Amino acid sequence: MNIENTEDFLNKFDYKFERKNQTITVIMDYRHQVFIDFKNPDKIVISDQLVTGNFITGMLKMSIKKAILLNVFCNILLSSVIALFDLKFGIGLFITLGVWTIYWSIKHISKYEKLRYILTNWGQRAVYSIES
Repeated sequence: MNIENTEDFLNKFDYKFERKNQTITVIMDYRHQVFIDFKNPDKIVISDQLVTGNFITGMLKMSIKKAILLNVFCNILLSSVIALFDLKFGIGLFITLGVWTIYWSIKHISKYEKLRYILTNWGQRAVYSIES
């Protein structure tokens, strides 16, 4: 996998991306970016970042993993404090925030992992279109 072939692949499948020197930034849905770093030809680094204005971190920039940990911590803390005053509302808030975090985390992780899998394996397989 090299940077030119990766650019061709991304263009072929209409991905939005930017190239800066030896790094490609793929702009995904829901304020999610994937970085592909080609600085070391022996080890290509693929990482992600949620940018400001997404549904998990709000105004913070961070990776999906850190966003999930932050949400779990804040969910437990906020729900516990509210449960001290109103137990039913605290439990309801805990469940609601938990479902929200799980939904958006699965959505972001699945898109990131699918793109990562395709980029690391696309040179080994042919892409076919079956028409009926």
